[in-house]
Amino acid sequence: MPTLKRTLAGAGVFLVLFAAFAGWLLGTAWYRVPHHDVSAQIELAAPILTPEEYATLAGSHARPFIYDIESDPARGQGAVLVYGAEHTRNPADPQVADLAARWAHFAPTVALVESDLGMMFPAFMNPVETFGEVGAVHALARDAGVPTFTWEPPDERLVQSLIEQGFTPREVAMRMILGPYFSNLRHGRPDRPEAFVEEFRAERVRWAGLEGTLDSIAAIDAEWAARFPDGPDWRGVSDEFGLPGFLGKMDANRARDEHFARVIVALVRRGDRVFAVCGSSHAVKVERALRVTLDGSH
Repeated sequence: MPTLKRTLAGAGVFLVLFAAFAGWLLGTAWYRVPHHDVSAQIELAAPILTPEEYATLAGSHARPFIYDIESDPARGQGAVLVYGAEHTRNPADPQVADLAARWAHFAPTVALVESDLGMMFPAFMNPVETFGEVGAVHALARDAGVPTFTWEPPDERLVQSLIEQGFTPREVAMRMILGPYFSNLRHGRPDRPEAFVEEFRAERVRWAGLEGTLDSIAAIDAEWAARFPDGPDWRGVSDEFGLPGFLGKMDANRARDEHFARVIVALVRRGDRVFAVCGSSHAVKVERALRVTLDGSH
């Protein structure tokens, strides 16, 4: 009996310690960051650059592409620093140290990041290796007690934008489901491409407008083979230098860039100091719209 009591007592201590550890782990974990609600009625005083306009600048603009806009403090307005990064998952990339230095100097009150991140356990995972430069910025924001929002538009708005361009729901589903894989391939091919894509497929076929489109990886394979009979296999496609066929004709960034700019304008007008990180092309495309809207310059 004493041995049983000691065993039970030991088991109880283990369960208490395990529960405490699990609670700490979940309490320190990262989760998806929220969207920032912004009215579509916020008008931009100049248009976002079109893909054609950006193409004339793509080979010559700085990388990273960085600028700040100080608005009118007399009217209670804030400022924005836009950091147009070259996407990286290397913690030793000079951009990571540069982001930290600029964050400290700018003293933000809110962070905006590309993508909505996801679950991560910072005690055991590196934020840059997991989420890239946006992970570095979210880590800075958490340390400073500053809120982070994604600048991405709501899913349904992005889908609607592509359908309005004349693409079918099935075509849009192909772009939305495979898009993260195409971007990730810049950093190396996943060990299991199908498993990587399935996570996004299962989520995104529930988006409004995409229901019932692609019900399996096999359906994606069949659709791809029909659309690209001469290849390449989607498992080897990166978006670094453009996408093939109808995928490359979609302006998937139009709604994203417009929403990005509107969120910045809304936050600056309410007095925030906004630290916004994005890919360098996004920073270039929204600069004119932000400068004209926030301070009247060209």
